Amino acid sequence: MKQIEFRYKRFGFPRCKKIAVPDKMSEMSPIQYLATIRLSKKWITEEEFFRQFFGLSSSLLAQLPLYYLYRLSALLGFLKDKNGRVDSFYLSELPAKLMAPLPKLKGMTLQQFMTVDTFASWYMAFEKNEYLDSFIATLYMKKEESFSKNGGKPLNLEKRIPTIKRLPFDLKYSILMNWVLVKEWLSSAYPALFPESKPSTNSRGDKIRHKPVDWLALFDAFVGDNIADMDAYKELPALDAFRIMNRRIADSKKRQ
Repeated sequence: MKQIEFRYKRFGFPRCKKIAVPDKMSEMSPIQYLATIRLSKKWITEEEFFRQFFGLSSSLLAQLPLYYLYRLSALLGFLKDKNGRVDSFYLSELPAKLMAPLPKLKGMTLQQFMTVDTFASWYMAFEKNEYLDSFIATLYMKKEESFSKNGGKPLNLEKRIPTIKRLPFDLKYSILMNWVLVKEWLSSAYPALFPESKPSTNSRGDKIRHKPVDWLALFDAFVGDNIADMDAYKELPALDAFRIMNRRIADSKKRQ
């Protein structure tokens, strides 16, 4: 994390504004992350991006020479780092005390992960808002809720959806992109189970709609003949299940 200072005058009096600038993706604040997504989708102008990302007032931003903006832009090279790993969620809490999973998906069961990722892949394939809402509703949960039968109060998806629908679209889309970043982190740890994602456009620039992830087939292969223990498999910590599944897939490829 870098620290930079802006020294300027306001009404004739000297002022100093200190700003923390991240060195890597994981160091961004929620506001900085949201500003980055908004700019990438052209939902805000570059001027508004600088204002949001660096916390600059419109009046101070108007005083800055173009060279200063160029120098600020140079500090954002980490955004192009394809190896930047993000294993947590920038928005840790949503309205109604809905909490994101802990860093490295600690506490997330295999069943919750499969449910969340299914809705995410459906949205990316078909771009229907109901899938995006269901994705967030199953990702962000209250502390007393659980996907585990023995872990707490079960999630009522039908009652949760109206709360999620009221959220701004740019916020919901940013959470989806955060999920993509987390899955990129998973691909580095479990490459056989989570191969690197393919480009979203072809050589002509046309958008490619990828086939949704078939977690049902993957889960059936994971359980095998142990049908009686199916519920126990669902309640496994997600990363424990991934380690086993990744090893099995890698061993199977070696035998081919």
